[in-house]
Amino acid sequence: MKDQTMENKIELRKAENPSKYLPRIPRVETERDFYSEVEGNSEEIFEILADGELIGLAYIEDDEEAFADDEEAFAFEYVYIFEEHRGKGYSYPAALAAEKSIKVSPIKRIQTGYDANNALAKKLAEKCGYAPTFASAIMKYGGEKLEEKPLPIRAYRDEDFLEAYMLTDEAFHNMRLGTGVFPDSKLTPPTDKERTFWSETASERFVYEKDGEIVGCGRICEDTLSFIAIKIARQGEGFGRDFVIYLTNRLLEKDEGKARLWCLVGNDKARKLYESIGFRETDRAEYSFKRF
Repeated sequence: MKDQTMENKIELRKAENPSKYLPRIPRVETERDFYSEVEGNSEEIFEILADGELIGLAYIEDDEEAFADDEEAFAFEYVYIFEEHRGKGYSYPAALAAEKSIKVSPIKRIQTGYDANNALAKKLAEKCGYAPTFASAIMKYGGEKLEEKPLPIRAYRDEDFLEAYMLTDEAFHNMRLGTGVFPDSKLTPPTDKERTFWSETASERFVYEKDGEIVGCGRICEDTLSFIAIKIARQGEGFGRDFVIYLTNRLLEKDEGKARLWCLVGNDKARKLYESIGFRETDRAEYSFKRF
């Protein structure tokens, strides 16, 4: 009854200029995407109010149009309570209030994330009915530019889409099955919507050509190596290491002079490669799903 009474006091409303709250959100204790969305003044950030008083923020990613054709589509929810309002019983009812706002869409599952060392956040997720699914290690490179070979790597072009997309989809599907973390992994056919997205982010994408074919595809975004995929038939030939070095150097050339990536826990082969180049784990995030 206490939680239900508290829930009735909770209200969510769109946040205007959410980046103004960054001084109240220590980056080291928050989920990465949440912090980035607040920093970028995203429309998916909501203010959480209790009896009209601002107590925290919620990140709710729930795009009905984007998810409408995907029977396994999921939304993302993250609730952050400001430090001065913690310990007052707000977290659980705030999470339920955020979830209720998602249920109006055709979403089948909701995902949430939290720092692997944050026992309270994990306990809250479990209380809300979320089941732990996977974890990702955040790895950073803090050294100088790496020795780089002359490589046949170039900017992505729209005509590369089908070959590059299929290569990437198959490589990640194979990786997911290989780690055992996603036994239900499926290949995802290319769509016009996906092609448009790749086109809109073309400046962040690179392809590695060899022997007249695309053997690798990668993307960098801000200070992050978003992904790298090597064609399954060409794995083990050294393309992955060379490509990671190339993309890491492109990141280091940016004003930030930083490079980081996310590595699925259990993907030991990739982690060993990253560590051999100089990446080191700095944080670990866990993700949980709740199915309706």
